[in-house]
Amino acid sequence: MSIENKTEIVAFRTYQDTKDRVNKILTKNGLDTSTVLNMVMQNIALSGKSPVSLDCEISPKLIKIIKSVEIEDKSKRKSFGSSNEAIAFLKTI
Repeated sequence: MSIENKTEIVAFRTYQDTKDRVNKILTKNGLDTSTVLNMVMQNIALSGKSPVSLDCEISPKLIKIIKSVEIEDKSKRKSFGSSNEAIAFLKTI
């Protein structure tokens, strides 16, 4: 019994600038996007792992902010008139 390897077309969206920059890099190395994406997919299929880290670690600063919000007296919450004011406040924490 013979198993045929059928190919499929995979389409996805990305920013034009990203595509252009990637194509420029790959072309310099004698590769094309389709070949590299196929290599990545084959690698994932064989290894069972993503080449991109899917682990999310929360930074110590964000942990500090979350803890302060959890213990904060909700009636004394600060409000901001703009996103710039909110960002300036976060930088003080």
